[in-house]
Amino acid sequence: MALLADGASGPTVGRLLDRMRHSAFQGRKLGEAFEVWQRMIDGDGLICLGLAGSLASAGLAPLIAWLVERGYVDVIASTSANVTEDLLEARGARFFQVEPEHVDDQELWRRGFYRFYDHVVGSGDYDAMEDFTRDFFEDLAKRWAGPTLPGVRFMHEFGRWLDGQELGATLAATCFRHRVPLFVPAAPDGPLAEGYRTARAKGPVVDFFADYQIALEIMGRYMPPGPGTSAVFLGGGVPKDFLQITATSVKAIRGETGPSPHLAAIQITTDNAVFGGLGGASVASECISWGKEAVDGLNVMLFADVTIALPLLCQGLLERYGATHSRSARAAIQTELASILDT
Repeated sequence: MALLADGASGPTVGRLLDRMRHSAFQGRKLGEAFEVWQRMIDGDGLICLGLAGSLASAGLAPLIAWLVERGYVDVIASTSANVTEDLLEARGARFFQVEPEHVDDQELWRRGFYRFYDHVVGSGDYDAMEDFTRDFFEDLAKRWAGPTLPGVRFMHEFGRWLDGQELGATLAATCFRHRVPLFVPAAPDGPLAEGYRTARAKGPVVDFFADYQIALEIMGRYMPPGPGTSAVFLGGGVPKDFLQITATSVKAIRGETGPSPHLAAIQITTDNAVFGGLGGASVASECISWGKEAVDGLNVMLFADVTIALPLLCQGLLERYGATHSRSARAAIQTELASILDT
């Protein structure tokens, strides 16, 4: 099967991914991921997205926001870093590339830089970003009268605040505007922890266990006999587990003998399955044993760098659907989720 473009004018990445679907190894899996994501978009089910790794510092945050804007994802579970570190460039910080094999980390520390493998950012810019989040906690303490709030509502209010700070391109602000639930189960594991520590007024207690109840209510409405749920995992970690264990809990709540799995799943990871971590546990095999993914589901395990695979997939989706496309199921899903989040 030839993989090279045929020289015709017009979009080429989507056609290339279609051809790769009929090749082999991870090229084939990339093509399968493109095919399955289209089927998710064309369907009526709920599309979940898990975000792990340093995606924001690597420049991928605009792609995630683009997926939200077009309705290609309906629910997000993320690490804390990926919903805060996109503030760096939005607030004017600059990243600089370095060669990881030759860089002197002691010298970076002396000169005031923090390193993300092959790129660095000024420690002053990063620390200022952490301090900037302090203002959100103080603002929330003034506005929120109750003693507690769920984590997903906490992130909604964070997005509202960022939008008001003219930082609307950030992921949290984009999720706020489009009423996309943003779950951050380990929110203190990142810059928000420093903002909380230094805030003069701490405000309401964030109830992360309430998040799971909300997530279960959402999943319970969409898992069969509903229109179904699917998931795209960029990396593994807590976001992947948070979205997957909802399937086992929905099954337990229903008391049924059969599982209530996601009907389709794509994972893009470089983790190796043989070391036992969840990040490498295949959505096409091991996860089925837990009832998290369907035995007959559209499950694609793609072993690739997210910084390579995601831009190709997004470009392919742009070419396939056009610049102004919005998912047809989006409006109904937004209305349904808003009724849950506003209760």
